[in-house]
Amino acid sequence: MGRNPADDGYNEVAARIVEARKKYPDGILQPLNPDEPYKVETIGDKTFIVYAAAFYRTPDDPRPGIGVAWEPFPGATNFTRNSELMNAETSAWGRALVAAFAADAKKGIATSLEVRNRNAERQQADPSEQRWPEPGEQLVTKALLTRLAAQFATLGVAGRDEGLMTIAALIGVRVSSTKELTNAQASQLIEALAPLTQATDPVAALDGALRQAMAGEEDSDGHAA
Repeated sequence: MGRNPADDGYNEVAARIVEARKKYPDGILQPLNPDEPYKVETIGDKTFIVYAAAFYRTPDDPRPGIGVAWEPFPGATNFTRNSELMNAETSAWGRALVAAFAADAKKGIATSLEVRNRNAERQQADPSEQRWPEPGEQLVTKALLTRLAAQFATLGVAGRDEGLMTIAALIGVRVSSTKELTNAQASQLIEALAPLTQATDPVAALDGALRQAMAGEEDSDGHAA
């Protein structure tokens, strides 16, 4: 049985809901557009279930917290297959609660549900897609790992799996540990993260960059600029 991502510090959506109810007893979660709770989007040759959720702190909240999440369709693992919409909805709820400052974001925006699903997909991925260092390439130095760890801390990347998701999304490299990165890959990642760490809200900046990277993964360079 796989490790529960919550054990590595990720928030369960249920825990975020409990926290939000304590802060906002009259709060309510609902689709951003009740007339169209979700959409089916096709990007390249891939199909996604997209769900947009809103958390209203009060019934007349003029600026509710909004969270958007998507799931590949059909689901690639036993965790997501035949429950793609429910997974997208739950993930969007968790993000809407963070956007409304109704739940703690210290552990990052990604929920344990998202981490579990992406981790399962990575484990089932074709090994031929793994990008291994070429002969002669130098593995990442301790100095670069230290810089990367500092950036992750600033950006709210709180656990191993969320870090690996960030690496895959931003530079298109799949590894099982940051120590498997080459110097060139680590430098590329550090350069991509640098402007995000300088943003007014680094956690939100990273979230936006990841969504942009996921939407543009069909681009020839494999990641967002």
